[in-house]
Amino acid sequence: MVTGIQLVGIIFGLVLTYFTFLHYKRDEFSLKEFLGWQAIWVCFLAITLFPNTFYSFNSDLGILRPLDLYTILGFIVVMSITFYNYVNVDRLRKQLEKAIRDLALKDFKQDQSKK
Repeated sequence: MVTGIQLVGIIFGLVLTYFTFLHYKRDEFSLKEFLGWQAIWVCFLAITLFPNTFYSFNSDLGILRPLDLYTILGFIVVMSITFYNYVNVDRLRKQLEKAIRDLALKDFKQDQSKK
């Protein structure tokens, strides 16, 4: 029997599976990104549909409720994405600074050669 929260979780997982597929079809995701996100959504749907199969796994980890596992995994994912975004933004900032510096020096040299 599917509970109300499971139904919400199933709808959520299916909608995000569909959105992932749309982004892949629009060439916004590579095949690697598409498969990675699809794996995440399939795991989410499996845990949502069959929570009882994960009780032994949870008890082995010392986790009392499935919601605690979701919370812990969500925190790990959010922190990982935050770190990944920080690294990429810092890399882009450095590339932008270098491009602006090179462009400014190029313009400066052109102005000096005209004088």
